[in-house]
Amino acid sequence: MSEQITDYVCTACGCLCDDLTLTVEGRRITRIEPPCPVAAAFFLKERPEPPAAALIEGKPAVLEAALARAAEILQAANAPLLFGLQHATVDAQRAAVALADRLGATIDPTDAAGRSQNHAAIQTLGAVTATLGEVAGRSDLIIYWNCDPAVTHPRHIKRIARHPYTAPGDHPTKRRVIVVAPGRNASTKLADEALSLRPGSDLAALAVVRAIVAAAKPEEIKIDNAYQVERETGAPLAQWAYLAERLKHARYAAIFYAPDKSDAAGPYAVAQSITELVRDHHRHTRAVALPLGEPGNAPGAAQVLTWQTGFPAAVNFAAGYPQSLPGESTAAAILERGETDAALILGADPLNPPTTALSAAAQDHLKQIPTIVLDDQATASAQHAAVAIFTPTFGIETAGEVFRSDNIALPLRAAIPPNRPAAEELLQRLLNLLN
Repeated sequence: MSEQITDYVCTACGCLCDDLTLTVEGRRITRIEPPCPVAAAFFLKERPEPPAAALIEGKPAVLEAALARAAEILQAANAPLLFGLQHATVDAQRAAVALADRLGATIDPTDAAGRSQNHAAIQTLGAVTATLGEVAGRSDLIIYWNCDPAVTHPRHIKRIARHPYTAPGDHPTKRRVIVVAPGRNASTKLADEALSLRPGSDLAALAVVRAIVAAAKPEEIKIDNAYQVERETGAPLAQWAYLAERLKHARYAAIFYAPDKSDAAGPYAVAQSITELVRDHHRHTRAVALPLGEPGNAPGAAQVLTWQTGFPAAVNFAAGYPQSLPGESTAAAILERGETDAALILGADPLNPPTTALSAAAQDHLKQIPTIVLDDQATASAQHAAVAIFTPTFGIETAGEVFRSDNIALPLRAAIPPNRPAAEELLQRLLNLLN
């Protein structure tokens, strides 16, 4: 017997499209509508069942014994670390914060590869943002900066950039979509214009655009060497002047970017520079900057930590109250310095060699300390853990709330009934076992 589930929220990418129809047969999803290659790869993927409810030192164990051993490890630790959280519902994230508080631990949301979420730009400069619905309904210019949403977020251009736009006075018109990227990619074929960019030159190009946007009059622009601009950005000054003029004459511009885009100045320097550009642009007209968003519930982790501790990431409870030192108290930095003696990893695989973002020193230390892994599959980190406990598949067998990349909360339902305890239940049981 097959069943159809409508208006399902997809967590396969940061769009969190909430209009999917799933066809479920038994304990398998066999069809999704509307078509999306990223969603199909997520929902239709074959997932082998974990070898047992839990593992202790790599050997099958009953759940109660695994929870008891995990509690012993955490109780004995002097400086425990909790990280991951991206592939977890808000309820599970809240339970992780409560556990970190009880243990006096450090808690840091990271992605699947162990890369810490960085909110320095927002904390330093603030943010000019909007909902995706507002951008779709009001913006007349959308810029995709050095990203390829047609591949990473396949429905983004259709649902947002090509959504019907009505100009003031109720006159339907076509918004302009510009892709700025090195060479041509899948998204440039769907855009109105494609502007070139030398790889690794994001900050230089953004600085040029900011200088032009910040000038009230053309004669105020302080760019003396057009040759240097082209050499550093891979495009002539005229191109960046054109882009700046497009921005200045737009009624409502939106810039989308990859949230973890790396540059020589750091992995989040591009996001900060785009935030500064939007701030400067407000002397002319309305503009917003939004990340495309990563799979899972990273915005939810930042929201939960912020409303419960006052900080969005890298929070330490050792003093009996929350403290945060961005860059110093991140999971990666603590592991690299060898400052933790036990770790709980929720929904992440930082020991997976092809994808890990942790340094060799951080990985070595993680392998030397007892780790507890809560995940929905037998990952490399789970197989290496002192205790691994298997949870329902996030985004398929989980229910709760998740946050979209524009910080809008959406309800998540279980398409397939879970046959393992939810992560929030396991974390609460761990909390109850602590003295």
